[in-house]
Amino acid sequence: MMRRFLLLAAVAGSFLSPVAFAQTTLVVVVNRSVPVERLDAAQATQIFLRQVTTWPDGTRVQPVDLPEGSPLRAEFYSRVTGRSPGQLRAYWARLAFTGMGLPPREVATVEEVRRFVRSTPGAIGYVDRSVNDPELKSVLELTR
Repeated sequence: MMRRFLLLAAVAGSFLSPVAFAQTTLVVVVNRSVPVERLDAAQATQIFLRQVTTWPDGTRVQPVDLPEGSPLRAEFYSRVTGRSPGQLRAYWARLAFTGMGLPPREVATVEEVRRFVRSTPGAIGYVDRSVNDPELKSVLELTR
């Protein structure tokens, strides 16, 4: 009886998996003027944690975040930096307390991320790949 259930579950799962687990991509995007074509996760981490503040040409890096509680933000920081929302709060509280830095600018929606990155020299943000914008340069893709 148990074997029959497991076989049925496996067969049902194979039909559901393309729909239920379709792969999408998280994309780090920059303003077209940014003189970088590719970033790796370590570089993106340094940028979003404000450990790197200028691009190679000297332009100020301007990271933009989605609001805390956003699933895309949680996924971005978990996959790129390896940090949870609580660890990030502690990191920024420590830096703010010591006067060493403030977190990236926060906007409410993915559309606002796109708008900010498009219109701001040196800007960098993250969006879901389904939000295709030819005016932005993709520098890092993470398949879920």
